[in-house]
Amino acid sequence: MKDLKYIVYLMAFSFIAFSCDEEDKLVDKRLDENPDISVDPETGSNGTADYSTMVSIGASITAGTMDAALYTQSQNHSFPVLLAGQLAIEGIGGGAFNVPSIESQNGYSGVSGDGAIEGKLILDLDLNNDGQLGDAGLVTSEGEVPGAFTGDKAALNNFGVPGIQTAQILTPLTGGPAADNPAYNPLYARFASNPGSSTILGDAIARNPTFFTLWAGGNDVLGYATSGGTNEAILTDPAAVDAYINNIVNSLLGMTEAKGVIVNVPNILALPHFQAVPWNAIPMTNQESVDAANGGFAQYNGGVQAALGAGIIDSEEAALRTISYSLGGNGIVIVDPNLTDVETNSGGQIPIPKYRQLQEGEIVLLAASTILGTLADPTNPASVIGVGVPLDDKYSLRSDELAKIGANLAAINTSIATVAASQERVVLFDAYTFLLGVAQGGGYASAETGGFVLLPDFSPNGIFSNDGIHPNPRGHAILANELIDVLETEFGSDIPKLDVMQFNSSPFQQ
Repeated sequence: MKDLKYIVYLMAFSFIAFSCDEEDKLVDKRLDENPDISVDPETGSNGTADYSTMVSIGASITAGTMDAALYTQSQNHSFPVLLAGQLAIEGIGGGAFNVPSIESQNGYSGVSGDGAIEGKLILDLDLNNDGQLGDAGLVTSEGEVPGAFTGDKAALNNFGVPGIQTAQILTPLTGGPAADNPAYNPLYARFASNPGSSTILGDAIARNPTFFTLWAGGNDVLGYATSGGTNEAILTDPAAVDAYINNIVNSLLGMTEAKGVIVNVPNILALPHFQAVPWNAIPMTNQESVDAANGGFAQYNGGVQAALGAGIIDSEEAALRTISYSLGGNGIVIVDPNLTDVETNSGGQIPIPKYRQLQEGEIVLLAASTILGTLADPTNPASVIGVGVPLDDKYSLRSDELAKIGANLAAINTSIATVAASQERVVLFDAYTFLLGVAQGGGYASAETGGFVLLPDFSPNGIFSNDGIHPNPRGHAILANELIDVLETEFGSDIPKLDVMQFNSSPFQQ
């Protein structure tokens, strides 16, 4: 299987045949088409909403996470910050919007195996430094552990906390203690009014808001998906999420006079993180490779047929378990725990593992791109990950796992829609339909992009950040504009929109 090492091309990033100055060209073209002329200052009106004190409650998108980290620039380009800037235009009445600044250029995304602090992801368009584009890949910057927020906690407006599930908006445990507390989140503890006693919701209500945005429920599904379905404990019961969301909204409406927008959960499986690497990402470019791969699984396939003949499995499972290669793209080999335990059921006579190839419609996570095609054992050329060695379960989502995600997502969004429909002062922003339309339509274009089509990916002209989940600054500007549409329709406001092309994509380098 000599040629199989070249499946590293599967790093879905190689689709970027893009010059590092392409973004500048887009901006320059916009400037050429819109010469500097004298214009009157923008004005607007608030309609029936009072935007003087806005608070935003939610998780990572609300906080401004981009490129797998929360950092100063990402915070300052979150959709609540951008929306608040438009609401502050003369005649609309919006006030100051303060964030718990992280004071970090690269932010914090985790700790590497060697103990290094990791920051935001950067897309390197020339990963091997040969001067040629097309071998792109993600690199991790040097990060910084966030310290306590030293500003005025009582004046904050953004209560987005990366990583939280809906229940954590309501519990004091989110702020502490740190030890033996699965609800603890240091990114809330750093700005909590009283860590261990206060709650995210309570701190937001203490601002006596006149308007709010609420975007919750995503992490009650997303964490399970990004774990490859390996941690079912973090797939929250939709009935519990329903109760949490109703509690949050009822508290906001009962303890303040605020109106607000509630945002539903996007179709997370349509995000680039779950679409960049295809299910059939094993390329066979010549018959020699095909024959070698099939030869490597001849004994295994013989065991599958023996199990069929013995009545241990049926013909449908036998077909699913049979591993076969042909020229072109081939399914990645995985372990499927739902398959019949042939070895046990045969009394040890047919000792075959629970292997199969991914099927069309199943999903590979973005992180798999860094290991597919590499050798599990550097001394064994047959140990190609995804072929001779199955891809670890945490890197893919099988059909049964996708069904759980879809069912929970639909139930949570039904709850959110019901809340919006039943509360006079709350309106819905349907992010699910909007972002799915962008993905299926191949991009986003509007008057605010000057006609440019921005792609639903994390390329330099995409709208997602380098983690493939969170929007980049342009994506957040688009979300702010979509929210403005909702405010104008539902509250009769008149709010100028953002020029999307004034905002950058995610960081990249050549």
